[in-house]
Amino acid sequence: MTVYYFHFQSGGRLIMDPEGVELRSAADALEVAAKLAAALLDDGEVACDWRRSAFRVEDQHQRRVFRLPMTTVRARENRSRALLN
Repeated sequence: MTVYYFHFQSGGRLIMDPEGVELRSAADALEVAAKLAAALLDDGEVACDWRRSAFRVEDQHQRRVFRLPMTTVRARENRSRALLN
């Protein structure tokens, strides 16, 4: 198992995840990051430039695993909504 940290970056601002989550794989980390991103997008009180925002995921060795741009999550949500209508 690997500990993954989900840091949120918006423009030049970085909010660090100090605890992380122990997961089996990078695919599981991607699923968690997508859920976190969707929750932020759905929260009407969070104000930031989503085009310049992303989750930066690192492992316990501080190696970058991937970066998930918020625009990618928003586009996926829009496609899903269109399919339901």
